[in-house]
Amino acid sequence: MTTPRTASPSFITVFAQFKIAFDALFHLPAEQQRAVETAARAADWITDSGGALLSPALPLRAPGGSASSSHGSEQAIEFPWSDAGSQAAAAAAAQLQLLVCDVISESARGPDAVLRLSGHVADEQGAALAMFTPAPRPLLLAAEHCARQSLLGNLTRTRVLAYRAVPSSERVLSLEALLRYLPRKRQVALIKDVSLYEHALERRGDEFWHHCRLRAAYSEQASGQQHSQPLGSSLSSGLLLHALSALALPYARLEGQTPPRPSLEARNLLDGLLRPVPIKKAPEPEQPRPVPTKPVATKPVPTRPVPPTPEPVVTVPENESHGTDPVVLPVQEPVPLTPEPEAAPPLPDLWHGLQERLVIDPEVLDTARVALTLARPLLLEGAPGTGKTLLATLLAEALCGPGNFTLVTADARWTSSDVLGGLKVAPGDSLRYLFQPGIVTRAAQRHHSSIQSSGRPHALIIDEFNRAHQDEAFGRLLTLLDPEYRSRMPLVSEADGAPEAVYLPPDFLLIATMNDADVGRLHEIGAALTRRFVTLPLTVPREERAFLERTHPGVASAQLNTLYAFVGTGQLAEDRAASRLRAYVTVGTHFMCEALALAGAGLSLDDTLKTLTHPHLAGLSRDHLTALHRTAQQLELPHLAAQLQTAGEVAPF
Repeated sequence: MTTPRTASPSFITVFAQFKIAFDALFHLPAEQQRAVETAARAADWITDSGGALLSPALPLRAPGGSASSSHGSEQAIEFPWSDAGSQAAAAAAAQLQLLVCDVISESARGPDAVLRLSGHVADEQGAALAMFTPAPRPLLLAAEHCARQSLLGNLTRTRVLAYRAVPSSERVLSLEALLRYLPRKRQVALIKDVSLYEHALERRGDEFWHHCRLRAAYSEQASGQQHSQPLGSSLSSGLLLHALSALALPYARLEGQTPPRPSLEARNLLDGLLRPVPIKKAPEPEQPRPVPTKPVATKPVPTRPVPPTPEPVVTVPENESHGTDPVVLPVQEPVPLTPEPEAAPPLPDLWHGLQERLVIDPEVLDTARVALTLARPLLLEGAPGTGKTLLATLLAEALCGPGNFTLVTADARWTSSDVLGGLKVAPGDSLRYLFQPGIVTRAAQRHHSSIQSSGRPHALIIDEFNRAHQDEAFGRLLTLLDPEYRSRMPLVSEADGAPEAVYLPPDFLLIATMNDADVGRLHEIGAALTRRFVTLPLTVPREERAFLERTHPGVASAQLNTLYAFVGTGQLAEDRAASRLRAYVTVGTHFMCEALALAGAGLSLDDTLKTLTHPHLAGLSRDHLTALHRTAQQLELPHLAAQLQTAGEVAPF
């Protein structure tokens, strides 16, 4: 078996980057610090928001060789520095990290097809990473440069969908798939090459190394796959299914968004890739037909009569034949039995263990469960980071099964046609109109299909509900939100151009989320619409700290104490008395998880809080900023304190 070609001579998903943290730079002598900063600017280094120096994104070569090779390959990474006088001090203070990103690059291949290089990254177990967007321009330029050197040629567009800096202590996986993509159909037509790599960084004295191992591969030219882990394993299937779903979205966990789910077409493509090609048997030669001949008259030979062979019988007992006499049945040739298809395993009870994935007060969960069991629309309301979208998806999966829900984000341009459906111009040369079902109508149709196939309902989740104009988008839906009226009025009918009337099922599940921090800046929800929802406010849960201690066991207790001493517990009176962040800004558990994740990755808690607090400062008054500044000083968080002091000095009121 030949080795498949890699998608590019250099990765477009993984780069190396040197970082000189602000703390390391601050502890250098003043003269040496100035020399390092001057030399860094000359070498095109940049300064991030936390004061750290970052080198340009350094391309990494994709290794050759077999995927079954256990040792992989190594590449020395040269420290990008031009000033010999300050190089030793800069290299000693520098840390090496991986800059990973999700990328899509395309090249035209005719009027109806493009060659797509779809590159995505995951953690060591193949799970989606928490990533960020938009990508910085230097990374975008580096990815575009590497893509231009790839096999694509005539490159038209390269997009960096999301990115993240990964410290040298972590291993990551990258997958680059070369695909033939049909833009009009929005689907992959052919898999040309697939490569899955494992990456790690290492420092040996004054040298820096990138260790890379090819874990799985497939090549159309080689007509097969090479692997130390199969492409269909849990390590690679998530990444590959995402690439084959032809989504222009990252395989990542973005803030406030759930990772996209693979399409059915992607699963079929992967099944076809992994399924062995059946060996066709040669057709059996036809037996020559007997040629009829003219009978020849012969003298009959006398033979003795042969008594007939008695036909075997089976006696059925009386209790089975429901008669008084035994029933005699002729014995037939045994017929080979076809095994019945195995029944699908029952769906797991996803309510069990839901609180292991999300921290939530028990009474809040009980209210949500009862409301949805009664098919009442549910509105989850809360500040950013309180877990509204995550809770909505977990509730939907608990009632409907894994992945059995539709998730959409409300849009200010929505009309009744987008929500319910209507006539729209069909593509083509002639002017003709076709009915296109709306979001709720499609979800209702999926609900009917789900009930028939699994016996479970299908849920619709509308995220950021108040971003849509309520009267224009949901006016016609108002009455149907009450379960008792759903069988009396159709969602759409023949009068709307639909081929048949579609009704909202009585057990239809609708979950909406609303960010109360944007109330007043977005569309208001009227009383008529509000009363049809069971509104569930989400605040800081009581068991938040216990949840964080359980999910982040490596965090020191002292560090967690400092975090809560500045952010607060969510008890308003207590937080106001101690001048904590939650006294003035509502931040959810997601804020705390992000803080612990960044601190666990090597960032100081001071710089972590400085970074995460910055977006919340614009709406605070000078008095609030001054109070938070004093709290940061008392907790010995100098960088955060300096940021709060500056924000207080420029605050308009």
